[in-house]
Order: sequence, then C-alpha cells, then structure tokens
Amino acid sequence: MTRKYKGLVLAALAAIVAPIAIVGKSQASDHADTPELVANPAADLTDLYIFPSPQNSNNVVFVMNVRPLIKPGEGGSVGFDPNVLYQFKIDNTGDAVEDLVIQAKFTGTGPSQTVAISGPVRPSRRGTTSVMETPLGVTGRLNETFSPTNGMKVFAGAREDSFFFDLEQFFKILPDRATPLTGQPVEDPNRPRETTFRAPGEAVDFLSNGGFNVLSIVVEVPKSMIRQ
Repeated sequence: MTRKYKGLVLAALAAIVAPIAIVGKSQASDHADTPELVANPAADLTDLYIFPSPQNSNNVVFVMNVRPLIKPGEGGSVGFDPNVLYQFKIDNTGDAVEDLVIQAKFTGTGPSQTVAISGPVRPSRRGTTSVMETPLGVTGRLNETFSPTNGMKVFAGAREDSFFFDLEQFFKILPDRATPLTGQPVEDPNRPRETTFRAPGEAVDFLSNGGFNVLSIVVEVPKSMIRQ
C-alpha cells in the first residue's frame, strides 16, 4: 500500500527475502488475504499512514501496521518477525525507484524483542532486493518510545487497529472469500449473494467491536531528513 505526501511516493514493505518495490498511490487495506500471510501474520502488512506530526509541524510521521487480528489481551505477548526486514521506501523524484529507506529490524521473540532502526538513508540496493543498512546507534524495546538519533522518535508495539471494516457485510457481497479467522469459505449455496451495501450509519466495525489489535511501527522524523 502506498500514500502520496507532498511530492513523496512512499512504499511500505515487510519482506522476508526479496521485497518488491511498490510505488504509486492507492487506498486499501490488507488483512490475512492469502494462506501464506495467515501462516506468517508478522509479515502481513495491513496499512500504511503518513501525516504531519500533530505536535511539531516540521516533522512527519510514518506508520506501518502488521500482524492483524491480535485478540484482546494478547498485544503484550506477540512480537514482530526477526526474519523480516520492515521498510519504508521513499521516492522523492517520481521515477518509481526509492531514493531513501527507513528500516526496522527486530532481534529476539515475543515481548522481550529489541528493534534497530536505519535511515533515512540512500539504500545500497534498490528495487527487488534489499539489505539492512547500517543501524543507528540507539536500539529500542517493544512497546517503548525511543530516539535512535537526534530528532527522531520511534515506537514499535501493539496498537488498536484503526481500519474500519464491516466483515459481515463484505462476506454477504463476496461470500466466496475465505475468512481471515478460520481460513475457510463461508459461502452458503442456499443463500443468494447480496448486491447492496448497508445504509449510512448501519455499518458494523468488525475490528473495533472485536477489540482486535495490530503491531505498529511508528517513526517520526524532521521533514528535512527525508528531502533531497
């Protein structure tokens, strides 16, 4: 998923071996859409956000959400995948090639994980292959805000899933899709497929009502650090 912000094209990647550069502009969300992501939810990138810092107009905030459908009360017991390199790829020129990257790499498992941050920095490899660039000097712990370098703030940990999704109505319209909770089709051959959406105000937020959480990587940096 990507969001465009004042001339920047931003791509967020959670890749195990060979991340594919995603550039452009889109508005979507992804939650357990394939069997591979169901099997490895920590590699499942659900949403990407970029917005001006509410506290400092000179800063910009990047947010990457992964590992959807964390049940209530379990946010403190799950962690990121230490085999995954989580990346924000930033294109400043519009040529569909990343000019800068911000990377997060985790060590350990579960709530005792630590995280190292690199960037914003020009990557030594671009496109479909990536390596972890030299990390900044200060590492952090899960669910604690820290500053890897002067002017930057980072948080990595559990947060409420902010995506609004009416799952029940979705499966009424597209009943052949597998549910992210069971992985099994929910189509009833005796029930006709619906072709209309709920009226305004009648939608039910499945994620909020269920108390589901995600893991978030939040990076706040001065705008000057991502300009060229």
